[in-house]
Amino acid sequence: MATVYAIILAGGLGERFWPLGTPERPKPFLRLLEGKSFLQATVERMRLLIPLSCQLVVTGRSHAGLVRGEVPDLPEENLLLEPEGRNTAVAIGLASLHLEQKDPEAALIALPADHAIPDEALFLKALERGIAAALAQEGTVVFGIPPDRPETGYGYIQRGQKIEEGLYQVHRFWEKPDLPTAEGFLRSGDYFWNSGIFVWRNRVLQRLLERHLPDHWQSLSRLREVWGTEVYNPLLQAIYARLEGVSIDSGVLEKAEGTVMVHGGFRWDDVGTWAALARVLPRDPSGNIVMGRHLGLETKDCVIYSSGRMIGTVGLEGLIIVETEQGILVATKEKSQEVRRMARLAKKASLEG
Repeated sequence: MATVYAIILAGGLGERFWPLGTPERPKPFLRLLEGKSFLQATVERMRLLIPLSCQLVVTGRSHAGLVRGEVPDLPEENLLLEPEGRNTAVAIGLASLHLEQKDPEAALIALPADHAIPDEALFLKALERGIAAALAQEGTVVFGIPPDRPETGYGYIQRGQKIEEGLYQVHRFWEKPDLPTAEGFLRSGDYFWNSGIFVWRNRVLQRLLERHLPDHWQSLSRLREVWGTEVYNPLLQAIYARLEGVSIDSGVLEKAEGTVMVHGGFRWDDVGTWAALARVLPRDPSGNIVMGRHLGLETKDCVIYSSGRMIGTVGLEGLIIVETEQGILVATKEKSQEVRRMARLAKKASLEG
């Protein structure tokens, strides 16, 4: 049986969790999960199935120190550094080439480093199901999460014909619908959130990349000849400079045939905004999510983060309040998606002095 490796994608710009998240410390490295970073939680969860020696972390070159700080036992050769972000298809392609050198018969699970999955036992059971399906069918396996709300910030998977209990053919992928469409998806029962977790045999993944992203794959494949030499980093820099960023979803999965979906029976959350923390962290008796020092009077249903200073609130409801050295954020929970715009405004203001 093929050895299964985990490819953990740990990048990002840190915009959605400004002012705590920054380009220097993006979301995977934020300690928002009860004292753990998203990356730490992901690595620990995967260690229940896959040893650390078989986990590879792909991140930006500037974040190498952060990874080593969060996962100090990660073997040095298992840290793959990108010169700059080029989205998931390129990151997974780079990891695929690394695995080819390490283990020609490898299979791999690719997953983001910044999601919350509290149901570890159910998650691992679904992964084992997906691995078995990928090895048996020589195809792509995705994990669909039954939606519990009409979410417009997630991609969706429409299930097709049932293969067996809990396993379906994929009819189509759908990127971030508008609210009426998402409401229709919820009512239909045939649409699932796309968890962004995928399983392949490595040789199957490489065939898909070669077929659907030939220019990207040909460029990356030039690294085969220089792996482990002093020419590797300059060539990698040159390749990344000319490659267009593309996601594995739009670049490969939406075009590929024979993809199957495992019905993910575990809780999962992308945790894409400050407001989303209310879905994954415990609340105080007034319904607040509090991280750090806070004194509240008649304050309820708020998300409050303090990096050190005391935050005092009186008569507030439904707000996000964040205090860090980088700045202070006050927003309504309904406008939490706009924090990304605020991060970009703050960056522009900083550059302008």
